[in-house]
Amino acid sequence: MTVVRVPQAGQYGVNKDLSQHELPINIWTDANNMRFLDGAVTQVLGYKELYPTVAVVPYHLMPLSVGGVRSWIYASGSKIYVVNNGPTHTNLTRQTASVDVDYSAIRNSWTSCLIGGIPILNNGVDVPQQWLLSGRMTALSAWPSTFTCATVRTYKNSLIALNITKAGVNYPFMVKWSHPADPGTVPVTWDIADATKDAGEADLSDGYDKIVDGLVLRDSFMIYKESSIWRMDFTGGTYIYRFSKVLGASGALGKNCIAEIDGQHFVLSSSDCIIHDGQSSTSVLDKQTRRFLFRQIDPDNSDRCFVFVNRLYNEVFVCYPSLGKTTCNKAMVWNYVDKTISFRDIPNLNHAASGAVDDTSGVTWSSETASWDSDTTLWDTNQSSLTRAMSVLGSDNQKLYLLESGATFDGVTPSAYLERVGLSLGSPETVKLVKSVRPRIYGALGSTVMVSIGSSVDPYSTVTYNAPVAYTIGSTVNIDSFVSGRYIAIKFETGTAQMWRLDSYDVDVDSGSAW
Repeated sequence: MTVVRVPQAGQYGVNKDLSQHELPINIWTDANNMRFLDGAVTQVLGYKELYPTVAVVPYHLMPLSVGGVRSWIYASGSKIYVVNNGPTHTNLTRQTASVDVDYSAIRNSWTSCLIGGIPILNNGVDVPQQWLLSGRMTALSAWPSTFTCATVRTYKNSLIALNITKAGVNYPFMVKWSHPADPGTVPVTWDIADATKDAGEADLSDGYDKIVDGLVLRDSFMIYKESSIWRMDFTGGTYIYRFSKVLGASGALGKNCIAEIDGQHFVLSSSDCIIHDGQSSTSVLDKQTRRFLFRQIDPDNSDRCFVFVNRLYNEVFVCYPSLGKTTCNKAMVWNYVDKTISFRDIPNLNHAASGAVDDTSGVTWSSETASWDSDTTLWDTNQSSLTRAMSVLGSDNQKLYLLESGATFDGVTPSAYLERVGLSLGSPETVKLVKSVRPRIYGALGSTVMVSIGSSVDPYSTVTYNAPVAYTIGSTVNIDSFVSGRYIAIKFETGTAQMWRLDSYDVDVDSGSAW
């Protein structure tokens, strides 16, 4: 008898690109709705509805503070609203003669930024919109009325507009910047002919790839084209800004596909996910899940992909519509501290953002149904006030959700599993008899995790599993399940347990004849 130990079950996460039989013993070949963190692997926390009775389908979210009140702007295809605790939803859509003038946005066409505390939203079709924190949205002051742009972002005290259309003529390589704004105001001019002001424009016409988006990185502004990345630096003097190409083989897949983490940018490109510091880049997916991920994204709706940072758990979510889907129903999650990759289900998202929220759940003693062991809320505490970096999700279900809130997915217990196939257990040449598995699983006492053990004759064949056996937390020690084969597989699935954690497991195995 030999006991093969599998330590730190969450050390490496999932790898779907390399040959499964060549992987280290504690890498997983498949998983869903599981989080790899601090060397262990745990079922993910869920999400619940935040600010009920959302007025329109949210395509874009933006956190802000209005008079010290935590608020969220959400924009749809035609309307813009703001919501704060209560919840109170207020229509901000622009008006003419007291009648809403609807917008012409599509999914993932909105971008947003703040300048002087004033929110600016843009959808690429209508002129950029400003909200002066009262009344309705209006056209951005001083913006040329016959111009539109793909994206508007803030850099220092100026607004940067990218991919400009002038009177119906598109200039896809153009960067346009405003004169710097005074504190608490928007820029007074974009007129490049006014020699007394610092407004200007430039063309990044090296290559045929158009400008997609941009975002500040440290003291620079990074401009993302379809297949290249440029840096914009303030120099002052005659030209005001200096432009230089940083990367010539990677760009951004679409709008809202860039996020800042620890002084670097995480970027979802058309063929990889990279991080860069403004000079050099590194792939975060290569030899792990890069090829798998891009085979899963629906090619007709790839423009709806977006990324956001879940700072509570040091994670970047790459949200995408899987094959045959039109909205983002799956997320690849990269932990940028532990360098692990996982996958999870998401509720048909159009956008997500991080910021301060007020929890409107109104949980009371009588309404709370979770047990002491499984409850994730804190008594006499507004859980969402513990951090200013909660993640809010905008769903095509016409709901706003608060991530990392409770154990369910809006009231539904999620299906979660871990799977590893192609285990040779140190001797690929022998037929092995697995007699039992001893997992170390933490969770609510008496709840169950289902464990299946299987085998295959070679690492490429379909695995045949035995019937799943219930592991009861707090009482089960071994899972007895006799399985014979050269390559062993093991699968852990949610039974009745919620937020269960697997730290490690041992396999009791006898080796038989070679070949």
